[in-house]
Amino acid sequence: MQAPDPAPPAPPEPPRDSAPPPADAPAPAARGAAPPPPRRWAVGLLSLLHAPVFAWGALSLPFRPFTLFAVVTAALALLHAATAALSLAPHPLAPRAFRVTSLASLGYLAFLSYGLLSSAVYVASLNRGLGVGIAAALLAVWGVVALLTLPFACWGVASTGGLAPLRRRSFPRATLAALSALALLAALALLLRHRNAKADVLPVPGGATSRTGAALREALSSFEALPAPPAKAPSLMTTAPAACAAPPEPGRPTLVVTHLARAQDPGRARVVTRCLQPPPGEDAAASLPAALADALRGPLKIDVVSAVQPLGSPGPGLIGLSLRPGLDGICLAERCLMPWQLIALDAFNTNTPLAGVPDFRFGVDLAALRRALGEPEPPGGAAGRLGPAEGALRSGLLRIETLSYTVDRAGALHLLSRIGEPGVELTEATVQQAAAAARRYILAAQRKDGMFRYIVDPFTGRASFDGFSIARQAGTTLALCELGAGAGAGGAPAPKELRTTVQRSLALLAKLERRAGDGGAVGALFYPADGRGTVANLNPTALSLVAFLSCRDVLGETREARAAHDALIGRLARMVLATQRDDGGFAPQLDLARVAPVLGPTQLYEGGQSVLALSLLEDLAAREPAPELPPAAEVRAAVDRAMDYYANRYWDHFASDFVYMEENWHCLAARAALGRHRRDDYERFCLDYVAFKSRLVLDEGSEVAPDLVGGYGFGNVLPPHNTATAGFGEALAAAMAVKAARGEDLGRDRALMERVLRFLVRQQWSPATCFACSRDVVVEGGFGESMASPRIRIDYVQHAWAALGHGGRMLGLVPGRSAPQAGPP
Repeated sequence: MQAPDPAPPAPPEPPRDSAPPPADAPAPAARGAAPPPPRRWAVGLLSLLHAPVFAWGALSLPFRPFTLFAVVTAALALLHAATAALSLAPHPLAPRAFRVTSLASLGYLAFLSYGLLSSAVYVASLNRGLGVGIAAALLAVWGVVALLTLPFACWGVASTGGLAPLRRRSFPRATLAALSALALLAALALLLRHRNAKADVLPVPGGATSRTGAALREALSSFEALPAPPAKAPSLMTTAPAACAAPPEPGRPTLVVTHLARAQDPGRARVVTRCLQPPPGEDAAASLPAALADALRGPLKIDVVSAVQPLGSPGPGLIGLSLRPGLDGICLAERCLMPWQLIALDAFNTNTPLAGVPDFRFGVDLAALRRALGEPEPPGGAAGRLGPAEGALRSGLLRIETLSYTVDRAGALHLLSRIGEPGVELTEATVQQAAAAARRYILAAQRKDGMFRYIVDPFTGRASFDGFSIARQAGTTLALCELGAGAGAGGAPAPKELRTTVQRSLALLAKLERRAGDGGAVGALFYPADGRGTVANLNPTALSLVAFLSCRDVLGETREARAAHDALIGRLARMVLATQRDDGGFAPQLDLARVAPVLGPTQLYEGGQSVLALSLLEDLAAREPAPELPPAAEVRAAVDRAMDYYANRYWDHFASDFVYMEENWHCLAARAALGRHRRDDYERFCLDYVAFKSRLVLDEGSEVAPDLVGGYGFGNVLPPHNTATAGFGEALAAAMAVKAARGEDLGRDRALMERVLRFLVRQQWSPATCFACSRDVVVEGGFGESMASPRIRIDYVQHAWAALGHGGRMLGLVPGRSAPQAGPP
């Protein structure tokens, strides 16, 4: 044993980089013991990382500055900045700043936890359920904040003295009582939030919502005796608020009816909106015949106000969710806008919750709603650049729930939900009618130069060809050739109108080609065609190649007619082949000047579209070899390399067990390859992808509103998008064809497809739902972005029609085949 040092040791100097030890911490046992590890740099750097994160959150996340969240978050950012500066200086106050910031972080986590929980309770109560997806998103937000606060706070509190009550054997009674009281207050506050989300019920015709339809039918028994409207009568479109005698309130029946009436000019009609509010105890339906005395026998819109509630706030940054999309209307005093009018105004897609991301929109903008209700300036004034406070925006506004009905020209009463028909069932007749209506819409959307109308507002009729996309033009043409031609329904020739439409579209695409290589052997599509760039994107060329190959048999019965575009097909095919990398994947661009691929991150869809194009090309080159086309052996080798890459290396990482991106086109490629080029691993890639995506299709067990079942979404709060649902339907139909070729059971897939198609059939614009549609353009047969966002885009219709057609074929509801005769595995 070493002898003790005879000289008295010098008192150890406390580490400059450490916080002072707690008063009750044990002293070092002996001289030479290792001092605690320095923390000054660690604390300073960690706070230096936290400060800008919280500063960004305070400045960017709230949709309005100087909210409570912004102030509290900014204060925490300043504390982190001060801690970083004092720790890196160093300064004697650094330990104290570390402790204060740690305690503030714990308080901030508690503040945000209560705020998120309170918002979740309110939104879930308002929407009759939060939805797994929204709940998971809120939990993820909480997890991120906890990760940024809890470890730092625990470290700071523990290393600067800890908490005195935790060092005792039992909590002091006062502390325990305070915590219990705080928990009780929080629980009571959450119960109050749940109650505040509940609307007060109003009397409805028939005495109950289940009997309202029958009561309205009885009151409208003389509807057929009304005079017929003029031939050029307008639709019922109006954005003028209904003027009621008094604001809707419990005990007072309120019914809003919109109809056509005679105008001063005998050959014209005008739109009239009346708010009927009989005395309490009387049935509002009984007042309908007198209110319709001057009405014409045109479409009729009836909104029965079933519940009312002063507009509440879901929580910080969530004011846009204070109205349920497509279900709720809004009143300011006696002026009311019905839910369908808010859909017509696209009001459920106007709120921008993140100031730094203007394209991220969901929910309502209360200032815009107040203007639509006739108020030029919200209460409290404009408040300069910042706008009025949230409380001023909500002041005086009432949220109303309605039962929505429409009466068509024949007098039939239809119940609507949002803007769809929940009563439409999935049958052979309804699916074929929906597919035929989508086909008519697309045919009517083309102008003489071949370009399809890109966007249509169904209520105003405003149409735009702006935003033209080669890929969407090609995709729409592909749907016409796959589903609209007679070849898929027994081999009959394509109708002349459809063949003309396809010819125009292909001619337009052909004009966009730019050639390169020896003798112009490589071609790529550019828009505009006369652009100066020489770098071609793969996506438009690959999907256009798919369209030319798929439409080849539609253009005529003779081989000469079918081969009209073979030279172009060959040039486009060489462009796709030239972009293929050594590993089998595809580069996103091709430099035409050098005919060399431009490597970089790929875009969504282009990989699957390229495999689909080459699979179709392989079949053509094997059946009808021609000098214009690449050799079948070369194409087959390229297809095999591509399938191997996407099946085995493309998603070969940890996340593939949990999530996939949009890979619908790979399923379409796997289906197209069934006849000539089957690979088990590539087919399995498609089936795994569809298995993952099926988890996001809402079913009866998702606890969502019935009209959302079958949609691809996350719950009741945000309506499912029609295109996402339709895209999944396309992929599911292809996967079902692949499964059938593999001899696998399709029972669950058929049930899933039925839900998806039932959802789509109910979302299509129809004569019943088009009571307010413009008469200037074709709207019936189109599909909006969602049931609360009405704008129709040509690719929305294309994908929905593809899901109805291919899915209907797999269910035996639509004649024809979607897949080639399967070859050997």
